[in-house]
Amino acid sequence: MFRSILKSLIPVVIICIFFLVVSILNNSVKDEYPEASNMTFGISEMLKASDTTEYTLDNTVVYRSDNTNAELFDDCYYALMINETDQEVIAAKNAHERMYPASMTKYMTAMVVCDKIESGDINLNSTVTLTRDYDLTYDGVAPADIFYGDEISVKDLLYGLMIESNNYYALILADYVAGSEEAFCALMNQKAKSIGATGTHYMNPHGLDNPEHYSTAYDIYLITKEAYKYDLIREIDEFDSYSYSYISSEGYLINREIYPTNYFLNGNVDLPANYDVHVWKTGTTDGAGNALSMYVTKNDKTYIVIAASGDSKQVLYDAMVKLLCLVK
Repeated sequence: MFRSILKSLIPVVIICIFFLVVSILNNSVKDEYPEASNMTFGISEMLKASDTTEYTLDNTVVYRSDNTNAELFDDCYYALMINETDQEVIAAKNAHERMYPASMTKYMTAMVVCDKIESGDINLNSTVTLTRDYDLTYDGVAPADIFYGDEISVKDLLYGLMIESNNYYALILADYVAGSEEAFCALMNQKAKSIGATGTHYMNPHGLDNPEHYSTAYDIYLITKEAYKYDLIREIDEFDSYSYSYISSEGYLINREIYPTNYFLNGNVDLPANYDVHVWKTGTTDGAGNALSMYVTKNDKTYIVIAASGDSKQVLYDAMVKLLCLVK
């Protein structure tokens, strides 16, 4: 009988020893890192949140497990090319993993502004008078060349936003359209959700790195596809240069000429044969690396192509050319 009782107590003893060991280890960690109990880890929480998203045949073209031709893109962490006409995945690498979208954010900024123009809330040719100065130099951005009291049109702000990826113009538009950056970002997040970009969250209208400002290559695909629906965005993205002027607070006329940040449009890189670019957006930050999204056509078929996290412009455009050349 004593042996039977002793045998029944063995599991209890094992459990007690287990919790004792865990307690000792936990206390030793706290002794070594006294702030550990108060620490939060943003990336792990982000990944956890991302992994809860369900993708089904009804709401995605690319499954999370899809690695079509991924081995071709060692130098880019994210790569995606979709034949939109046939709904065929040509290449996919980490398409549903979170990423910093950098200035590809400005797709959404432009769409929110265009929605307000189409609804009549603002006018493309209206003049915007700056009500404050803007400073992003603490984020590594060059100082602004437009200041409190200067006057510029909504049109020129929008063209500067998309063609030269002007971060200050994003902030000026956000204030003008919604009254504040926070209110404008709420409109951006609402728009993202409405088109199914549920893996995207915006904290600013320009795309500078923020742990809570993120997207995925697949969401950028959805956003690029949506941007193509806007006549004004397509019109802007066809320019290989753009000239405009604004009036300083002292009454001087300031003339500017800007060029696309897309190397395929500014002549730095040759676009593979028979492609036409209709919508595009570049992005470059420390967190994002170098990124580019494009809506293109070739031989009467439509493709959306995205590459991001290249260590250099050379790596990015090598990846983009390689993606585009997958279509014969």
